[in-house]
Amino acid sequence: MAQGFAGQQVMMIEQKSSLPIVVGVIFCLFQGLGILGGLAMVFGGALIGGIGGEEAAAAAGIVAGIGVLILLLSGIGIWAGVLIAQRKKLGVKIAWGLIAAGSILSILGSVLGEAPIDFVSLGCNGICALFVGIPLMISSASQHME
Repeated sequence: MAQGFAGQQVMMIEQKSSLPIVVGVIFCLFQGLGILGGLAMVFGGALIGGIGGEEAAAAAGIVAGIGVLILLLSGIGIWAGVLIAQRKKLGVKIAWGLIAAGSILSILGSVLGEAPIDFVSLGCNGICALFVGIPLMISSASQHME
């Protein structure tokens, strides 16, 4: 409270930044794409398993299992995006953990598949981690994060 004209008290109200809401919604939308990809892998795995023989059924099981993992991680990502939109620091930390897990799985997949490491994917994950962390880096938004 500050003193105003003739000893009256003046109340100053600070507008909350809408940045966490924007970042949270965008993160949720991209996780929705992950849900669609996971569903495609689960149904694709079921389709491959129904058409082929024993080798195809084994490969289909692996594809469907990866699809279920993607569904699970994307569901957690949507929850993290909602938390970010609600101005919770926990949402940013969960999102960073998911991005780190995605990076580790990308490297692990490259090593196990004897393929070169995909640095473009790792760079995109780094940019996404910076984007998700923006509400904590901007002072007008970070002071309203719980």
